[in-house]
Amino acid sequence: MANEDLIYRITRAVYDRLGGAVDDGTVEQLVTDIYKQVAATNNNRGAALATDRGAGQMSSAEGSSDRMVISVFGLDHPGIVAGVSQILAEASCSIIDINQTVVQGKFAMVIIADTSRARESTAELKERLRLAGQNLGVNIYAQREDLFNAMHRI
Repeated sequence: MANEDLIYRITRAVYDRLGGAVDDGTVEQLVTDIYKQVAATNNNRGAALATDRGAGQMSSAEGSSDRMVISVFGLDHPGIVAGVSQILAEASCSIIDINQTVVQGKFAMVIIADTSRARESTAELKERLRLAGQNLGVNIYAQREDLFNAMHRI
């Protein structure tokens, strides 16, 4: 079974059990915890869930646990791109792709970041980005790419 399919099935089961009113952050954390347990069990049995790129990673079509999708929304003002980029640089993350636009004074940006060399956990990086968003006056949402892809199939 492909990693994305497993994540999708776990996500679907969590939503089915908890209902649609549960917040996405709770679902993401539960799916991450369950997936890690399943992957550890399978790895201990010698079953390789990893692809040719290495343990814990998935093909680019499925998404990668070493990439993060970062969305930024708010009123446009100078320093938003610089603020988000600075946090990624400090964490040793590379920007793989970035797209930003301003529509009638509203700012929107999506960044795909490589977190494979990150100096902190995904949870710590997400929290730093969220706090930076508060300081910048924007909303920043970050999620692992594999979970983002699986959750948006639902």
